[in-house]
Amino acid sequence: MIHDRWRRQRAAYPTGRRRTSPSVVARLLLALALLAGASSAEAQVVYAANQIPVGDVEIDYRLTIEDPTFHIYTVEIEIQDIDADTVRLAMPAWSPGAYSIRNYARNVQNFQARSGRRPLQWKKIDKQTWEVSKQPDQDLFVTYEVYSTGLAHSMADVSPPALYMYVVGFKHVPVALRYEKPGSWDVHTGLPRRSGAYRASDYDVLIDAPAFVGEFKTLDFESDEVRYRMVFSDPEVEFVEEQVIGDVRAIVEAAVDVFGSAPFDEYVFLFKVRPNAGSGGLEPLNSTRISVGENDFASRARYERFLFVVSHEFFHLWNVKRIRPEILGPFDYTKEGYTNLLWVSEGLTSYYGRLLLLRAGIYAPVEYINSVTQEINLLQQSPGRFLMSAEEASWNTWVRSDNRENNSISYYTKGELIGLLLDIEIRARTGNEKSLDDVMRYLMTEYAGKGIGFPEDGFREALSTVAGSDFDEVYFQLAQSRTELDYDRYVEQAGLRVRAEFQPSSLYMGVQVTEGDGNSAEITRVIADSPAADAGFDAGDIIVAFNERRVTFTNFETKFRRRKLGEEIAVSVLRGQQLLSLELKPGETQTERRVIVEAPSPTEEQLELRRLWIGELD
Repeated sequence: MIHDRWRRQRAAYPTGRRRTSPSVVARLLLALALLAGASSAEAQVVYAANQIPVGDVEIDYRLTIEDPTFHIYTVEIEIQDIDADTVRLAMPAWSPGAYSIRNYARNVQNFQARSGRRPLQWKKIDKQTWEVSKQPDQDLFVTYEVYSTGLAHSMADVSPPALYMYVVGFKHVPVALRYEKPGSWDVHTGLPRRSGAYRASDYDVLIDAPAFVGEFKTLDFESDEVRYRMVFSDPEVEFVEEQVIGDVRAIVEAAVDVFGSAPFDEYVFLFKVRPNAGSGGLEPLNSTRISVGENDFASRARYERFLFVVSHEFFHLWNVKRIRPEILGPFDYTKEGYTNLLWVSEGLTSYYGRLLLLRAGIYAPVEYINSVTQEINLLQQSPGRFLMSAEEASWNTWVRSDNRENNSISYYTKGELIGLLLDIEIRARTGNEKSLDDVMRYLMTEYAGKGIGFPEDGFREALSTVAGSDFDEVYFQLAQSRTELDYDRYVEQAGLRVRAEFQPSSLYMGVQVTEGDGNSAEITRVIADSPAADAGFDAGDIIVAFNERRVTFTNFETKFRRRKLGEEIAVSVLRGQQLLSLELKPGETQTERRVIVEAPSPTEEQLELRRLWIGELD
């Protein structure tokens, strides 16, 4: 997943009992036919722990979209042949790929249960679980409503974890999903459709398949006999279709080349078009959902950002969805799932997200290096890099500090840079015979291909196994230590250096400002011992005016740069409900920036490593 964090910043089913009915026979025949004709992609085990015999148990879902203007979905679940006197259903507390507790049960209303026409007694036993009482030989029919802002007059942006309960103890049962929707609306999802329903091998796969339901702009292409569809929520969004298809196809093919084949027959890109710039994404198994600005195709920088998100999320279908830490599937949706390895799942995906743009021919080698340089400076500007390692950042994602602007780091950023350094180190140790690609392929074969996750020490062991030498010390320094990354130790092996340069002196306030509501300039961080700290500014303050002249996020930097060194500025800030006046005396600073440059007198061996890694810089 890429969080949507790119806000701009400055410094009706049949009911009742049935045993061997025609529908059961039909299901058996269908299953046999599918097994006989299944492709290698369809036959791949995603979660081996879910391969449990299910007997006659059947679980079917129906999602009804009746009046979108009220933002209410109706969910129906038919549960057959569970031989028990109670059945529990639960809503997830969080979504795979979004590592925060959301408590989706809060939006459930009008829960009902029956067997045939007979109402059944039920009770809620905790914040997310409903318990239904029944006779052991009774089937169960549950209905409830869910309020969702993802449902609007123009479309349904379906987020399955927020809609579908699971039957406790029966997440491994194959399920079918049907839609009742306005007649002109189409359904786009990564789930295969057979016999009038969308099919999933288990609940974990069901809720890992978002859907767009409505009328959209769609583009299709094929690559290596795999079908790809791009669905844009705004049918009127404008761009050069041939360019977008060509660039996305090139990214897809570069990613597939890493592993040799795609683990699916169809893939869907769901693009939620919105007015604002920037994009974030989420990574289901056979699809992705990405938000994109309606004008992102008109700006080269924004378009490249869009392509990076596409690349990142597409690579996730291997790394994190299949190659994953043990805790990340099958999932426990009732509580947090802690791991030290999100820097591998997300950070290495960002490394490949950028590297694939190079391999796809979208970046030239120099452009790739410049892009990496930006990530180095992003990490170097994070004060939390001395207080938190990549592993700690991964573990703490569920319990983020209120002071995270000062004491945390992004495991996306540091993980990407670790990936780059590890790739170079593997290539150097093996004479370019192996690379990080081989580590990913090893994890795919040894773990993902068997439907299991790797243990907490599994990635470190994979490095040593693939490279044929011990990686414990390197792994500790890069992933477990809080010390600075020693860039030169690694990049010199590719004939490069990371040099610190000081930018020209400039006025200095000592705050980080982000865009708040209504284009307001909101302070997210105050740097210690800075002019802003001396003047009493605080994180959360909204800058309203300089010398009684209105300040917005858009004009903040321009208005500040117009001031002179030593000039006092009367700054009006809104702190909660209180309007304060603070006296700011700007200072002067030289910003240090890291740049990647050629090392002096690189050897032929170093140049060859670089050539095989990223190509020629000239």
